[in-house]
Amino acid sequence: MIIVISILSGGILCGFVFRKKKNVAHYAGISMNIAIYMLLFLLGVSVGANDAIIKAIGNIGFMSLVLAGASVAGSVLVSWLSFVLFFSKNK
Repeated sequence: MIIVISILSGGILCGFVFRKKKNVAHYAGISMNIAIYMLLFLLGVSVGANDAIIKAIGNIGFMSLVLAGASVAGSVLVSWLSFVLFFSKNK
């Protein structure tokens, strides 16, 4: 955990030092996108290499779909309820 916090702090310090230089921010964004794509690719490789995940991919996919649907439905319900309780003109 110390390593993660140290790296994050170093990034914040570099960002503070180079905040006026637009090229640094541009290249940082590009390198960040590349790093995210590499992480996603490596995650896919590790999932593809795991036999237990591959054998249960149908069940995992169905449960993921149910979880995503429930999350969206819950968010819509709470948003609607918040609107009705706090922002509706017809109280």
